[in-house]
Order: sequence, then C-alpha cells, then structure tokens
Amino acid sequence: MRAGASFLLSQEEVCMSFFVQSDAKINISLRITGKRPDGYHELRSVFLRLSALESLTITPQYDHNVRNSLSVHGETVQGKNILDEVLARAGQTMDLPPLHISLVKNIPPGSGLGGGSGNAAALLSWLNRMGGRNSLLPEEFGSDVPFLFSDALWASVSGRGEIITPVASPPETPVVLVAVPSWKMSTQTAFSLIDEARGGRFPLNGGEAERERDDLLDGLREQRHVGLLPNDFLPVLLNLYPRYSELFSAFSDYGAAGWGITGSGSACFGLFYKKNGLGSFLRDMTRYDWIRKIFCLE
Repeated sequence: MRAGASFLLSQEEVCMSFFVQSDAKINISLRITGKRPDGYHELRSVFLRLSALESLTITPQYDHNVRNSLSVHGETVQGKNILDEVLARAGQTMDLPPLHISLVKNIPPGSGLGGGSGNAAALLSWLNRMGGRNSLLPEEFGSDVPFLFSDALWASVSGRGEIITPVASPPETPVVLVAVPSWKMSTQTAFSLIDEARGGRFPLNGGEAERERDDLLDGLREQRHVGLLPNDFLPVLLNLYPRYSELFSAFSDYGAAGWGITGSGSACFGLFYKKNGLGSFLRDMTRYDWIRKIFCLE
C-alpha cells in the first residue's frame, strides 16, 4: 500500500458504479488587482455556482491488470484531460484500484464556465467521500477548482482563486441564461492580452474592488437593474468580438437585471429575476448565428 490514505469500499459497493454531478460557475464580477511574485494575478471576484451541468460515472476496476481509463461523451477536450491529472496525482498518495470514468461533457472548453475545474472538483470530492482524506489541494489543479470543491452557492473569491468566502445573506438566485459563442478564449491568452493592454497597471486595488462587489451584491439583493457587470477582461473581448454588444442590448431589452462575461470568456450570460418574456427571448436567440450553445438554469 502506498503511504497516504486508503480507498475504502463496503462489500456491497465493490461492483458498483458511482454517479457524481459536476458543477460549473459564472463570475458575477471579476477584477484583477495586481500581479503576484509567483506570476499569478491577484483576483477579486464573485462566483455563482451552476449546478449539475455535467456528470461523472466512476467505476472501480478490480482487475489490477487494467489501468485508469476515461471516456468522454459530448464536447471534445483537446490535449490532456484534467481528470487524468487528478487520477495520476491521487494514485501517488492513495491506495486506489484502477478507475474507469465516463464523463458527460456538455460545456465547451474555453468558455469560462469552469467545466474542467468542476470535473476535477467532483472527482476530488468523491475520492474524499470514499474514505481517503487525500493530500491533494484543489488549487493545485486550477484557480476555479477551490470554489467548485467547496459547498458555496455564492462566494467572494480572492487570491489566485484559493480564498473562498461564502456570501453572507446572498441574493436570491436568479434564472441564469448562458450563451456560448462559436469562438473560444484560453485563460492564458486572455491574461497576456490584458497585461499587454494595461502595461502592468491595475485600475482598482483590492479595497476598491471589494467596495464595488458589496454595492453590486446589494443591488442584486434588492433585484435592481445593475446592468453590465464588472469584468476586467471585457474590454479585450469586446475589441476582439464586438458582436457581444448585440446580445448585451437584447439582455437589457428583455429585462435582465445584469449581464456580462464569465471568467476570461468566451461565454456571456444574463441574470433574470423577472421571467416574463424569457421564453420569447430564448426563441429569438436563434437569430444570433454566432451562438453555438445555450443553457437556461433556474
């Protein structure tokens, strides 16, 4: 047995498959307030969880002549899947049988919804539930993983993403309409573009970003019209893809309380407290030929 945690299953569970939901997120706000000595950016953000957009079915394999395996159904993931990384790292600290994971992948990579991070968080949580308090830290796998590993629905997120503070007295969760465009945006490319555009300058410091966050949350608690939501990646993305403005205008026309970009893009979203006309809006969205996928979450 390897040093570390044991993988524990009851006799009844030995031949079972385990269904695990995998969540995603949107950034209600996202401010970059500095660059750290380790090269990461200092963030201030409000996250809202989007539940169960994807799922994992995990089947332990008790033939030790087989290896871990992963099958992906739905969206294509280019390159190495984050689940392979989690399994490889977990196998170094836990006494794991080989696992087969079947992933239902609904979220296009590069959309800023944290789909891959949610997959990693779901697998880490499942490993912990199986009796192994493994030594892996969620932040080792990406900046969105700590929030999705947590139980928070709404949270203020800071540092590089590892500091999670659940929002006290959170707003009522609105209907969230997410539109994923035909283009993608890698996080690394987005940060490079914003660093180039700003030349190392950051418009808001941490305290200013937190005051802005508090005002925004108060507006959403009161279900006021808060309009375009703050995201420091927005100017870069609008410059590259001006068609976002078409949908932002439509969000406003159809009564959204707020709208914006999630993460570093590419998905955009609207928050609706009033459902009147939402069905008509969903039908009208077919005229935007640059939108490849829509999620409507109540």
